[in-house]
Amino acid sequence: MSRLRAVAAVALLGVLLLPGCTAAKDDVAAYVDRAVAEMRDGIHADTPEFQDAVNAAERELRARETISDTHAGLRELAVAAGGIHSFFLTPAEAIAGRSVDRPGATFPVPSVSTFEGISSVTLPSFNGQSAEAEEQYRSAGLTAMKRAAAATTCGWIVDLRTNGGGNAWPMLAVAAPLLDDGDVVGLRSREGEVAWARVENGGVVSTPGGPGTETPGGFSIETPVALLTSTTTASAAEIVAIAFAGQARTVRVGAPTAGLTTGNEVRELSDGAWLVLTTSYDVDRTGRVYAGPLEPDVLAPPGSVPSDLERARHELRTRCS
Repeated sequence: MSRLRAVAAVALLGVLLLPGCTAAKDDVAAYVDRAVAEMRDGIHADTPEFQDAVNAAERELRARETISDTHAGLRELAVAAGGIHSFFLTPAEAIAGRSVDRPGATFPVPSVSTFEGISSVTLPSFNGQSAEAEEQYRSAGLTAMKRAAAATTCGWIVDLRTNGGGNAWPMLAVAAPLLDDGDVVGLRSREGEVAWARVENGGVVSTPGGPGTETPGGFSIETPVALLTSTTTASAAEIVAIAFAGQARTVRVGAPTAGLTTGNEVRELSDGAWLVLTTSYDVDRTGRVYAGPLEPDVLAPPGSVPSDLERARHELRTRCS
């Protein structure tokens, strides 16, 4: 088994079908044993409930004919170990999840629009893990922000309404010029240890994602910020929103987020399946630990009048005057 780069959170991926692989029963049993061992890092894996789930399922899973026959049961155990943010991807689903990492792949990248001195940077979901894909996402966002900076006289909107999650660190890199220096958001382990994402001078110094998630900085913006959220703002997008918690002249507008405010790690199993396991809780710069939806400061549900976007603009105008 191998561990892919730790990600703050991973969005659900599309499903493809793959013929079941065959293996000797000894191999099946070993596969189950190794998967369960990985699950013991989950945030709920030290509870009696998880151990009860393992006791109820482990013997039957070890006796299955093929490794693929164990996937459904391991999917259920993953949720028992890590909660509703954990999931299991078959080898075919994992391959689909890697599609943005293929050379030449196209995918949504951040974009910026400016209206009456207020710029909106839209951060879409992003599931990539390759250096090339991450750089493509980061570069698109930062380049667009630099181009819009001179015309942005009243503030920035960070639009997370349609962002269902993925790899948080490229998203955070795009938002970094708008963040104050310091430890801005962290992942707190079951044992209470916190791994921080740190920002300095508009760049990301370090993240829980490890080497390769840093950015050089040198471009920072001191401005009021409005965060636009919705009920589909989830997981990695919530990490970005939490990074702004406690920052002056920042307001959250829209609807409560999905509440997947925990951190995941991707564990790759021997057949190529992915165990996406929740191993940490999100924590903000003040030390607050999150375990549910982020509530907006200004409630603006879908269909409200004025719209959530106009309310965000109004909040910025009151802060930049």
